[in-house]
Amino acid sequence: MENQVKFHGQGKEFFGIWIVNILLSIVTLGIYSAWAKVRTNRYFYGNTEIAGDRLGYHALPKQILVGRIIAVICVVIWTIASNFFPLVSMGLLAAGIALMPWLLRNNARFDARMTSYRNVRFGFTGDLSSAYVVFLALPVLCLAIVGALLVVGGLQFQSSRIGLGMMLIVLSILIGFFAYSWIASKVASYYLNHYTYGNHHFQAEVSWKAFAKTYCQAGLIWFGVSAIVGIIALIAMGDITILVSQGTEKGTGSARVFIIGAYLLLGLTMIIINAFIRTKIRNYLFGQVEFGDSPTYQLASRMTVFGLLNLIITNFVLLVITLGIAKPWVQVRTAAYLAGVTYVIGDLSQLQAEGDDVAQNNAIADEVASAFDLGVGIG
Repeated sequence: MENQVKFHGQGKEFFGIWIVNILLSIVTLGIYSAWAKVRTNRYFYGNTEIAGDRLGYHALPKQILVGRIIAVICVVIWTIASNFFPLVSMGLLAAGIALMPWLLRNNARFDARMTSYRNVRFGFTGDLSSAYVVFLALPVLCLAIVGALLVVGGLQFQSSRIGLGMMLIVLSILIGFFAYSWIASKVASYYLNHYTYGNHHFQAEVSWKAFAKTYCQAGLIWFGVSAIVGIIALIAMGDITILVSQGTEKGTGSARVFIIGAYLLLGLTMIIINAFIRTKIRNYLFGQVEFGDSPTYQLASRMTVFGLLNLIITNFVLLVITLGIAKPWVQVRTAAYLAGVTYVIGDLSQLQAEGDDVAQNNAIADEVASAFDLGVGIG
């Protein structure tokens, strides 16, 4: 049995919540933003339905307010140090990097605990030591290896050993590519294998090969599109060069149009590549997730590249032509699309879950992570 996730929110309805949140946040100098976040999350969670039941969001505004105040203080200290005390800012940067795994782990744990389905809470059991390995130790190790190879390769070039230098640089690129794929799979595995729903644990076998394959395909698309754009550009540049050499106003205008067009094509290409990677990775990861003992339930994602591209482009156009006023509609359209391509496979009427009453935890890690724009979780 397939249970498609449904989202019942409406742009017009959410606009009323959104505009009130903005106005009250301005009037209260940002204090109300904690209440605004809770109202927004409760709206989106409460309008998300799975098999006839909806999600719940249980964080309290006061929790988030305390965390947000601490986050703002951290940002202010960092800003002052960056502008007036460079050495101190370097120390703060090192401390921030050292704390990042803790922030990411606690962010996932807080968000999970504040979410419920059928009055049973979700959870996140990832331990801190694993977080430091996945988010800090492995990336630093891989960066050190790639960096060392690049430095040695550069030295070989200076010593006129061009062949050896080229080989080391190519090797560093290959190692960097496979290391990035491997680390990305480890991050995904860390999240997916530590989420819980009551007494049920999520499980997923994540392979780095799937990430590497997706990135290779994205690279081929990039080279293909770039080749086509390059050929068109060479043809156009010939005519434009002639017009510019003649000193005509038409030539100058054509050159400007050409430059603008080149940037637009570059931006569109990046959007296409991003949509391709996001679609393939999301569909793969969701397809690996299962939970429950008897029966077993599985997740599925059926996102398409064209569907996601259409959503991204139309959302962008809406925001531009409305000068940002359409943001509530954009958020609702995005939530509706993501819900519509997400499925839970299995008879959820037989799902039995037990969970302890979870105390309201503080939101310090959650808000600090948000303040520094740390991406977390699997979208």
